[in-house]
Amino acid sequence: MKQLIAEYLAHRVPTRLIGYALPVMLFILVWLPLNSQAQQLSITGFTEPYLDAMLGISATGRVARIHLTEGTTVEIGQVILELDQQLEKLEVQRRKLLWTSKSEVKSAARQVKTLKSHLKSTKELYKTTGSVPREEMENQELEHALAINELRRLENAEKREQIEYGIANQQLSRRSLRAPFSGQIAELLINVGENCEFDTPLVHLVNTSRGYFVANVELSVSEQLARGQTVELQLQSGLETVSRKAEIVFISPVVDPASGLRKIKAQFDNPNGKIIPGVAGVMILEAGKQ
Repeated sequence: MKQLIAEYLAHRVPTRLIGYALPVMLFILVWLPLNSQAQQLSITGFTEPYLDAMLGISATGRVARIHLTEGTTVEIGQVILELDQQLEKLEVQRRKLLWTSKSEVKSAARQVKTLKSHLKSTKELYKTTGSVPREEMENQELEHALAINELRRLENAEKREQIEYGIANQQLSRRSLRAPFSGQIAELLINVGENCEFDTPLVHLVNTSRGYFVANVELSVSEQLARGQTVELQLQSGLETVSRKAEIVFISPVVDPASGLRKIKAQFDNPNGKIIPGVAGVMILEAGKQ
């Protein structure tokens, strides 16, 4: 390359200028690749799972059954473990019997129907023949009204029993721990036969089908980023480095006063679980590009 440049300068540039031009040309050839590399920023950070939760039960009691083991994949709503629930099941049965027993309501409805028919006949006789005393007609009207009130009371009681049956079912369901999202059991924190307290962490559940790259950057760097921007990640996976495209989903609205850094998050797909949350990585950012 130097020889070609020298020959070109020998034909195009006076001999006295070659000594000045050659160093300039060589500087340009070296500066261009160095400058292109300087346009890239490498931001170090770490990865987090897309969803990560410590699960507990809003009840106290003894763990009766654990249906799944650590490492098992679960679907949303799937039962992971149950507390003892014999008393709650009996209460549900009792409330169901009270709610579904229609005998009193049916009997009261028949009584209203019968009294209504008698009252109608009495009123007709009173108007047409006058053979029925007015006092008897008024007594039948009162009896009919009382029967209607009793029917309404029983109907309201039936609605209340239906609500109490629903409450009993809710109390029973609270004795089971269900997965709030699809994921994988990372850790079981209790064994069968142990007692748990109200809202004590029992299961560590994670979803790694997607992940977050988390980093803390200087304010000047964060200003080159925007939500929705696509960036490239280089993430560690075993002994190899894996490339992933990611989208900026969070830029902290504040700067940490202690460090002067700003938190950012980029979300990436991880369908095969190749990237294990917690590993380190690098975000490649072209300086000045938004």
